[in-house]
Amino acid sequence: MEQNSAVCVNCGNNCPTIYKKFSCDIIKLSNCEKCGGLVDKYVETEYSIVIIDMLLLRKEALRHMLFNSNLKIAWKLVILFILCDAYEKTISHRLSFKESHKFKKFINELELNFYLMCLKSFLEYFIFATLVVVVLYHSQLRSMERFSSKHLFHAIILASYGKLFMLPVLVWSKDDEYSEILIILFIFLSQVQVIRITTKLSIIIIASTLILISEVGYLALQRIL
Repeated sequence: MEQNSAVCVNCGNNCPTIYKKFSCDIIKLSNCEKCGGLVDKYVETEYSIVIIDMLLLRKEALRHMLFNSNLKIAWKLVILFILCDAYEKTISHRLSFKESHKFKKFINELELNFYLMCLKSFLEYFIFATLVVVVLYHSQLRSMERFSSKHLFHAIILASYGKLFMLPVLVWSKDDEYSEILIILFIFLSQVQVIRITTKLSIIIIASTLILISEVGYLALQRIL
């Protein structure tokens, strides 16, 4: 046995193993006792296919990444997302100055502004993630078998990969507001989907909770800054 515990990517049932190892050359994927399918078909799938399925918001790929993969790089992903968000804020701020014909900043001022945007992005991310975990943890989720604050934090991190799309939009379509709106919508839908497979709550409850928390976080950030 190689895996101590796993989650079936098809139905979300807890399973003892992903695969059984009989010898050095013989490995057999385990089947889920509930749905009868393979516990995790993605262990034999190319990583590029997993990413494509994640972009399509397929539950199977998201369950694989969230429960059956070792997310040791979670903190690195957080840093990457914060940097992307800060860069997007910096560029938008700079363009607004340019459009109003008041753009006369030096390089050191732009660098300072980028650091401020990094701080702002970090506070936004921290406040949002903390509120989501606190609100959902103190709801009916305590009675659920698989729920943990760690899984929920990982879910929020995993659902933020849409922020990476902001970079090519800034490079190739600076004035395209529709692209930015679509990316924001994709990030929201990915958050709903990932939290849904983590908590098994309904889409309406999750969407309403995220919108409310976003508004509360925005007001809190306005007071801080």
